[in-house]
Amino acid sequence: MKHGWKPIGYKFILLGDSTVGKSSIFQRLSGNAFSQNQMATTGIDKVLIHFYDTQISEKACQNFDVTLFDTVGQERYRSITRDYFRNSQGIVLIYSIVNKESFEHIQSWLDSIKSTLSDWKKSEYMVMLLGNKSDLAEEEPESRMIQIEEAERFCKEQEIYWGGECSAKTFEIEKIKGIFEQFLKQIYSKLGEHNNNLNTKKDTKTLTKSNKNPKKADCCLFKKKETSDK
Repeated sequence: MKHGWKPIGYKFILLGDSTVGKSSIFQRLSGNAFSQNQMATTGIDKVLIHFYDTQISEKACQNFDVTLFDTVGQERYRSITRDYFRNSQGIVLIYSIVNKESFEHIQSWLDSIKSTLSDWKKSEYMVMLLGNKSDLAEEEPESRMIQIEEAERFCKEQEIYWGGECSAKTFEIEKIKGIFEQFLKQIYSKLGEHNNNLNTKKDTKTLTKSNKNPKKADCCLFKKKETSDK
């Protein structure tokens, strides 16, 4: 296979209510351990994640550098959040599968995207829906509020990409990797190497400083050869 030598850079942003586990997913993708007492994001945090040898076709692989933004879920910060998803190639809408209200609010988040990006279907980005906290539904099946079929139907009606379900707590590395790599493939098939928005200075305007240790910001989580998360 012919490997891509120069990584293609994209920006992904995580959106959703405050209780859905965005920050936990962000921390796990950053290489940090899960915390039951994860503090809510109070601004915008970001981390760089490398995806090595992502197979984009039967004959070719490509390397990707994804700058991942975690956002605050409170309504009063919506205007700040809009500044970031204007320049993102991948927008990830997250809900909790044990919280019906968080799923119902996905429509509001999607409406916010559409109102900000008027030509949203033709714009240079894609939207993915992701359900979190699958571990809780596995432990107590009766706690599940949103069925997979309901989420899939919503994605079909809204013409957005269905990423599937995951757990920031158990963090099945191959499953999470697969979800994001499949999303990368979808974006690459639509945009190719077009990422002109990456060189903006807007991502320096944050409410809180994230990744105080610069080494943590350069995350090599998704190497071709990797160890499993225990």
